[in-house]
Amino acid sequence: MKIISILLLLILAHVPCAPVAHGAEESPFPDENIHIKADSMDHGQADGLFTAKGNVVVTWQGLNLVADQATYDSNSHILLAVGNITVSKGNDVLKGQSLSLNLESGRAEMDQATLTIPESNLSFTGEKIIRENESEFQVSSTELTTCDLPDPSWKFGADKLKVNVLGYATGRNIFFYIKDVPVMYLPWIAFPVVREKKSGLLFPKMGYSNTRGAQLDIPAYWVISPSQDLLFDLDLLSKRGVGTGLDYRYIRARGSEGHLGGYQIYDALKERWRWQIGQSHKEIFSSDANLRMDVNLTGDRSFLGDFGEKSGDYNRQSTDTTINALKAWQHYALTSYLHYSEDLYAADNRATVQTLPAVELAGVRQSIFKTPIYFDIDAGIANLYREAAPSGQRLQLFPRVTYLTSLNGYLQASAFAGAHIRGYTTDRRSEGSGVNSSDGDLVPEVGVRFSTSLSRGFDVQSTNLKKVRHEIVPEISYGYIPERSQQRLPFYDYADRLLWKNTLGFSVTNVITGKFAYGETSEYREISRIRLMLDYNIEGQRRDLLTLADNQHYWSDLVLESDTWLNRNMRLTFDSRYNFRDNRLTAAAVGLDVDDRQGNSIGAGYQMARDQVEYLEGRLATRYLKPFYLSYLARYSFDRSDFLESVYSVEYRHKCWSVTSAIHQRPGNYSYTFNFNLAGLSGK
Repeated sequence: MKIISILLLLILAHVPCAPVAHGAEESPFPDENIHIKADSMDHGQADGLFTAKGNVVVTWQGLNLVADQATYDSNSHILLAVGNITVSKGNDVLKGQSLSLNLESGRAEMDQATLTIPESNLSFTGEKIIRENESEFQVSSTELTTCDLPDPSWKFGADKLKVNVLGYATGRNIFFYIKDVPVMYLPWIAFPVVREKKSGLLFPKMGYSNTRGAQLDIPAYWVISPSQDLLFDLDLLSKRGVGTGLDYRYIRARGSEGHLGGYQIYDALKERWRWQIGQSHKEIFSSDANLRMDVNLTGDRSFLGDFGEKSGDYNRQSTDTTINALKAWQHYALTSYLHYSEDLYAADNRATVQTLPAVELAGVRQSIFKTPIYFDIDAGIANLYREAAPSGQRLQLFPRVTYLTSLNGYLQASAFAGAHIRGYTTDRRSEGSGVNSSDGDLVPEVGVRFSTSLSRGFDVQSTNLKKVRHEIVPEISYGYIPERSQQRLPFYDYADRLLWKNTLGFSVTNVITGKFAYGETSEYREISRIRLMLDYNIEGQRRDLLTLADNQHYWSDLVLESDTWLNRNMRLTFDSRYNFRDNRLTAAAVGLDVDDRQGNSIGAGYQMARDQVEYLEGRLATRYLKPFYLSYLARYSFDRSDFLESVYSVEYRHKCWSVTSAIHQRPGNYSYTFNFNLAGLSGK
């Protein structure tokens, strides 16, 4: 593309020359934007030849031509340049040994040419370049590579290429070389010429799986428009058949965007069609109105287990489809949504509740007649459907009044009173369930909250940390919900079973914030946040992670939540729940992440919920062994005494090519993949 741009500028640069005395330093062209310098210049009046010799330099509007000698024939309108020709525009450089340019027809020929584009590290060479017209030219005995010359690691070679600067360079009988050894023959190929993303075939991905057999994934990329593209995959699986995948991406006005993807295969092992559809869409109508859509559907409940590695969703518990529309005003927000879920862990989907649809209104806290008394409301109505009983409609209202006050700026206090109003119409009921066709109830709720803040600042003398602020926020709360029998109401989720509550809550939050200086810039960053929470049940019930309804214990679990940056690159998180009655941890989550922000990272995490799940995970990525880049990820289940997942990956990166190999291991399934990339040609 740049070859033609440079040659075109040479055409535009020419104007007739006036006589110049021998040995002149610069030619007196009438156009002051064009300058020619040489050790010597001569204009023959008889033959109409203008000759410049020795260190010839032609400049025009940022274009530079350097040669040993240049001659222009005013009769034939042909410009000739010979000897160490260099034509440059910006960072792009075109070099050759001879140039012939007809300024009247625009036809040009350059011998022994090399074009270098530093931004993409692309080098394009040919024994002869022939410019046919404004956008097309031919290159004979050509080579193309993104490696450094003169000894590239790889290259494509062809006897002839036809190049359209607005699209592609196409050729037949193409050989791919590693060093100077031909390793692959292609009867035809098309290279994108322009730097913008272009349609074409991407490099295939190869692999093997014990459940799918040998795999060859051939991707094709189509640029539909500057705001739309499509990736098509042909997935050849020796044990399962031929799969096809699509991923369509688009960008719309006002930041709206989305993608639509899918995969289908006639599974030779199970002798039936299998498929998956996924869509994500965000439509921004205005700053206060939008529509969001997430679609995840599969043709059968075991599809993700067999083919989920393609989309990375092989360990999902459910597939969920949600459509959400939002309209916001200054004090209110109206939401309408639809939610469909497929529970992949259940035997079937008969008992899974589908919201088809729901409308909710949220009113933020507003002052009543400019007093310290505030009103807010949450309301919603939903159509709740499932194949098993019950199913029907539900109305929920929770209006609330809150009083806010501050005692001398030190103690913050609030008190609220509200009512949970619920109404039901039930279409499908089970015999003997006691659920009425229409019913409802009203459950009041009241609460108070007191909190304060104690803080102090310190000056610190260290390399980067200059100041520290320590803040402690203690809080006491009380909540009350009376005991009510709700067994006559249909049960869809825990919003239908409000627990009897007469509870005191205690918490204290410890926050450390630092001011860091880096040269002439500084930033404030949170160093540590630790929070302790504990409830005391005077009477009633409580619901937590492991015990959904507990009316036997007065004290709840002691909850600790912490998030600490040990330094700028190291983060430690620790969340836990401790049961005083049993004197043991009921849940814990510990995570340590280290990232030097230069491609090296390590992380470890531990998750435990007593009698439910317990596993350890670790991940590592490093570039210390350059040009080898290594990564590892693993999750080990203590309750299963087996690895849930292990992924090993190694990538070798050269300046102009890379090779990636990965091994995936899961219970009952292992696979490995191999991918070869050429810099500047393999990405979409």
